Amino acid sequence: MILQKILACGDDAYRLMPSDNHQRHAIAEALRSKGVWSEVVVGRESVTVQYDPCETSPEATRKLILSALDQVNLVTQKSASSVTLRMRIDEKSAPELLTCAEANGLSANEFLDRITGSDLMVDMLGFAPGFAYVSGVGDALVGKRLEHPRQLTHAGSVGFIQGFLGIYALDGPGGWPIIGQVSERLFDKTSDNPVLLAPGTRIKLEVSQ
Repeated sequence: MILQKILACGDDAYRLMPSDNHQRHAIAEALRSKGVWSEVVVGRESVTVQYDPCETSPEATRKLILSALDQVNLVTQKSASSVTLRMRIDEKSAPELLTCAEANGLSANEFLDRITGSDLMVDMLGFAPGFAYVSGVGDALVGKRLEHPRQLTHAGSVGFIQGFLGIYALDGPGGWPIIGQVSERLFDKTSDNPVLLAPGTRIKLEVSQ
C-alpha cells in the first residue's frame, strides 16, 4: 500500500501520508505529471495536493489521486536529479565549523568527512524562498540552532543541525550554525526554474579551501 492515510485539508486540499516516508518525492512526481492539480507540495512526512473545488468535488479529487497512484510503480520512478556543490570552508565562509566539530569530538576535517560522505538529499524547501532542508546527515552528529540568530546570513551558506543541513539560497536572517558556503548560484529569478535545489535533488558536497 502506497498511502497510509489521505486526509482532507480545508475545502481545497488533501494531505497524503505515505506508508514509506522515503516515497514522498516519487509520489509528488507522479501526481505532478498528471498536470491537473493547483499545487503539489512535499512536506517532512506528507505530500499536500491542492485542487480547485469549483472544478472538481472533494470525492472526485480523492478518486483521481488514488487512481493516479494506482498506475504508478514507485520502484521504477526515474532517478532523482543530482548536483555537485563546491563548499568553501575558510573562516569567513564557515564561522561555526570548528565549534560544530569540537561539539562532536572531531577535528574540522573529520567532521567534514562525515558530512560529505553522507547520502544527502533535499528533503523540502521552506522558511525562505529556495531554502533547502537537506536530509541524510547521521543523527550521531549533534548540533543545535544558534542561541542568537543572525540578522544576515549570506546566500550559499550551509548550516548544520542534528540530522540536517540547511542551505540558504538568498541573503536573509538565519539561526543555523554555518559550516561552509557554496560557490554555485542557488536562486536565479530570470530562469524558468529559479531554484537550483528542488525537493528530491541529491547533493554531493565537495570541500574547497
